[in-house]
Amino acid sequence: MEFSLIPDQAIGEADARSDDGLGFDTYSRILASAATNTRGPFTIGVFGEWGTGKTSLMRLIERRLADDPNVVTVWFNAWRYEQEEHPIIPLVGTIVQALEKHKGFAATFGAGGKRLVRSLRAIAYGFSAKSKVKVPGFAEVEASFVAKDMIERDERLTPDPLLDRSLYFGAFNSLDKTKLRDTLRVVVLIDDLDRCFPDQAIRLLESIKLVLAQPGFIFVIGVARKVVEGYLQHRYTEEYGIADFKGELYLDKIVQLPFHIPPSTGRMGAFCKLLLVDQPATVAAELDPVLPVVAQALGGNPRALIRFVNNILIDYAISQDLEGFVERGGIPIRFFAVTRCLEHRWPEVFDALTTSDDVAEAVDAWASDTYATHAEGTGPAATVATQLLSDPELRLLLKGAHGHEWLTDPVLRGASVSFLFTQQRLSQLDTSEVSVKYDAFVSYQADNRREAIQIVDGLSRAGLRIFFDQHISPGTDWQETLNSALSSSSVLLFCVGPGTGESQWQTRELDLVLDRAEGLIIPVLLAGADLSTAPGFVRRRQGVDMRDGISEEGIAQLTRAIESRRRRPSS
Repeated sequence: MEFSLIPDQAIGEADARSDDGLGFDTYSRILASAATNTRGPFTIGVFGEWGTGKTSLMRLIERRLADDPNVVTVWFNAWRYEQEEHPIIPLVGTIVQALEKHKGFAATFGAGGKRLVRSLRAIAYGFSAKSKVKVPGFAEVEASFVAKDMIERDERLTPDPLLDRSLYFGAFNSLDKTKLRDTLRVVVLIDDLDRCFPDQAIRLLESIKLVLAQPGFIFVIGVARKVVEGYLQHRYTEEYGIADFKGELYLDKIVQLPFHIPPSTGRMGAFCKLLLVDQPATVAAELDPVLPVVAQALGGNPRALIRFVNNILIDYAISQDLEGFVERGGIPIRFFAVTRCLEHRWPEVFDALTTSDDVAEAVDAWASDTYATHAEGTGPAATVATQLLSDPELRLLLKGAHGHEWLTDPVLRGASVSFLFTQQRLSQLDTSEVSVKYDAFVSYQADNRREAIQIVDGLSRAGLRIFFDQHISPGTDWQETLNSALSSSSVLLFCVGPGTGESQWQTRELDLVLDRAEGLIIPVLLAGADLSTAPGFVRRRQGVDMRDGISEEGIAQLTRAIESRRRRPSS
């Protein structure tokens, strides 16, 4: 079978696609306009987790600014220079290159532009005079050579190689006195900052703030906030003993406009079609209806989806030539899509459905209003029901036409699973980029399991995604799973029943939340609740009273509370 794999490249990079399949066109237009109409100095932070499309958005911004004669765009990949002692050296060199290569630079920027270049060169020279840098394949070399190479390979760093080094001390003042016309902009887009070691990323950010925050300069920085904030939180806690340091405040002082890339789950349809453009018509036709569902199951992460499609393309191609699978007439690629998706996102459901044909047939026959009843049971069927009850993506996958076919065809389902086990089973590392967000985590004592299921059922019907510990598979590290789920949840619903104070599980879950200052806890009072035995932190918070039973009014109250307390983006 002839097919082509999909490179993980941003829009506009190398031979990558030029179409915007992520719905970023409006965002890029607005941000580009903001950059050109803001005097500066100004810094825009493009925040998002790895694989969410930060680079693509920034490339679209760069493209929109390219034809403006009053704008010099500078693209700087921070990761390439993270070994430098002073990352400002290659950054300044890249800016100088862009200025001098700008069409009509002299006419547009005039004498002010020339003074700007001279001041920037002086800064690079000053830093390089006292620093060294490790270059792969070489020993330490003077950073001045690196700066010289960055600015122009065959040109000296400064017009006069004997220039007095005292220029270093006056360089900042010289740059500060350089005045560009109000209509001129230097827009510097810094990518891959979160791929650098955190200390280097912070060093570069500080250089920008202290040295390059000049009139006419606009910086657009792409970064996953949690990388920088987590490092700062750890450093101040471990090295300085400041337990209540807020890492997020650091970026807030540098970034004047934080732009969080919106979730892509609702905008992945066009991206899915874009990924299938170069595939054989038969493959595209099979994947077209199921791929948007898979995209949602993978958290709307473009990088995760590209990796997923490449995997099932390889699965399909290998199975066409593999003895034992050809004889069965081949395995349709849509079966690989469902099988892989279950293994990726719901391994415990995957195990339950692939070890029992009876469970698979039963699940196909279930009506949505019976999930709660089935979840109250035990065994593999209850495991599947629990996930169906609380996870809208699983319902989309299994209750669509592709899911019905997968559940009711034991031959092809078994063949795709057999292939996975014998040929291409994924490891946890292969699925580590899948990040699932929950609206709420339900914590309850075992005796209140039925009430917890009723609460999950009601909230799920309201369109919320809920996690509760029925999701934890046998043999799983419970603390690691709970830690991950709690950190991905906006709210903890802490169910208070008659024996809540005696539940070690609930106490541990509460402790994990209390370790995070931003944890949001909503007590839910169930029948027979004894607040006197509940933890003090819970007693001091306003709860939702359901002591007379789980009611529609109570569910509506919880829904409103959860929706009003959604955590701000944590990228």
